[in-house]
Amino acid sequence: MSQDWNLVPTFRREFDFFDRQRDLFSEWLHRFDDDWRLMEFEDSAQRFDKELERIRDNLHVLDSDDAELSIDNPFITDPEGNRKLSLRFNCSKYNPNEIMVKTLDNRLCVHAKHEDETEHGKIHREFTREYVLPDNVDPNQLKSHLSKDGVLQIEAPAPPSVEAPKEHVIPIEQL
Repeated sequence: MSQDWNLVPTFRREFDFFDRQRDLFSEWLHRFDDDWRLMEFEDSAQRFDKELERIRDNLHVLDSDDAELSIDNPFITDPEGNRKLSLRFNCSKYNPNEIMVKTLDNRLCVHAKHEDETEHGKIHREFTREYVLPDNVDPNQLKSHLSKDGVLQIEAPAPPSVEAPKEHVIPIEQL
């Protein structure tokens, strides 16, 4: 039994996501708002290209924050008069089971990783911060607390030689 094969032409050029969007623009134009549809086709196509470039630029911007933290004075004195190391991290985009806090020698590492699967693919978000603990802060004394709104607070007793600023709580008046 013989099979008939159909040849499929191969299109050879750089054809990325943004090229496909440009090719589909004329088919999509009727779905855009009046501001787009009332323009001349060439003007709206140029505007669409500029919007795609803006999206491409934003997609390629990575979290440029340095993973290693540098904090001038990480020590506080709490309202009870206890001096302690206190660090806070915004982990509101992560579930508690996606956050890991660990130490290696005198380095503290906070790592959070989240992955969602959608019908179009996977969404991946990751957060890493490292902090070199000050001298005489015992890594075994670190404790972490995660608030309901996703603020991760890591604390440890301050060594006796540290002079932490006195904290004064200012009441908030409601108008």
